[in-house]
Amino acid sequence: MGKIVMKTVKLGIRGVFVVAAFFFAVLQSAPAQAAIKTDIVFAIDASGSMAGEIAGVRSGFSSFVSGLDAASVDARFAIIVFGGTPELILDFTSDTTAVQNKLNNIMIGANPGVHNNHNVNPEAGLEVIRMAFGGAANNEFANDNIAEDGILNYRPDARKNLILATDEDSDRPAIVANRLAGQTSENPPKPINADWQAEVDAAAQAAINAQAFVNMLINIDDDPTRSQYGDWMQDVSDDDLLNFDAAATLTNLQNAGYGDSLQAQILSAGLIGRTFDVAGANDLTFVENFFATKVEEIITDPGPQLAPEPGSLGILGVGLAGLGFLRRRGRKAA
Repeated sequence: MGKIVMKTVKLGIRGVFVVAAFFFAVLQSAPAQAAIKTDIVFAIDASGSMAGEIAGVRSGFSSFVSGLDAASVDARFAIIVFGGTPELILDFTSDTTAVQNKLNNIMIGANPGVHNNHNVNPEAGLEVIRMAFGGAANNEFANDNIAEDGILNYRPDARKNLILATDEDSDRPAIVANRLAGQTSENPPKPINADWQAEVDAAAQAAINAQAFVNMLINIDDDPTRSQYGDWMQDVSDDDLLNFDAAATLTNLQNAGYGDSLQAQILSAGLIGRTFDVAGANDLTFVENFFATKVEEIITDPGPQLAPEPGSLGILGVGLAGLGFLRRRGRKAA
C-alpha cells in the first residue's frame, strides 16, 4: 500500500547544516532566472491535546524556515493557530527571525504565549483551510496579537502552500457563519455524513481554486480524521519522503475508502496533497526529510510563474541524489 516506514537514523545537528548548505549550493549553481516565489501558511492546532507534539512542531517548522532561507527561495510565511476561534498571529513576512520567534512563542495551557485566549475546542482544521483560501463565509481570522487585519493576501505570482499540524479530526467551525447546514453537533459523526462531507468538499474546492499545495501532519487513530483529511499510510514515496507518486497515492486512497477525503480531491485536481504522521515532528530525521521534500515540491512545480529551466532541474536531481548519499553514509556510521 505504499506505507512509509520512518527511518530512525539520526544525522545530528551537523547533518541539518549539511542539508541546508547542500541545497544552497545546488540552487546557487542553477542558471540565472527569476527567484521561485512561495507563500507558506502554517496552521497549528494549539489546543491542550497538542501538548505532546507542540515542541516538535515548533522546532521542526523553525528548521524548515531556516532551510528555505538557505536555499534562496523567495518565501513568505504566515502563522495561524486554532483551537477555538482561528487566529492569525503572524501576517505574511519574509523575516525568518520573526517567524521563528513567533513559532517559539506558541504555548499550550496556562503558559504565557501569543494565544492565551484559545487552547480550547473546537479544533476545526477544515474551517482554517477554507478561510486561508477564501472559501468560507467569513474569511477574516482573529488578529488580537498583530497590528494587521486578519485577511491573508497572497502574491499573485507565488505558489500557495499550507502546512497543517493537528492531532484531532476537524470539529464544527468555531465561527457560526462558517458552519454548514446539518453541523449541529461539535464533533463529526463516525463515519461522517453528507453534511460534514460538504465541508470537506468546500475545503478541497477552496484549495483547488487557489492552486495550492496542502501538507497535513495528522493523527489517523480515528476514522473521521482519515475521511476528512486523508491517510498518510496510503502515501507512496521513497522512505525519505522524496519522489512522491501522486497517482499511486490517489489510487491507494480510493481503494482504502478515502477517495472523497481532502487529500484525494486535491490529488485528483493535479495538485499536491500529502499527509504525514504528526508524531514525526519530534523526530530529527523526519524534519530533515520533510524539508527536503518541500524543497523538491517548490522547485519542481513552482506554480503561477516561469517554471525552472531544464538545467536547474538537472542540478536539483543531482542534489537530491547527493542527499540520499549523505543519509546512506549516516546509516553506515550509525
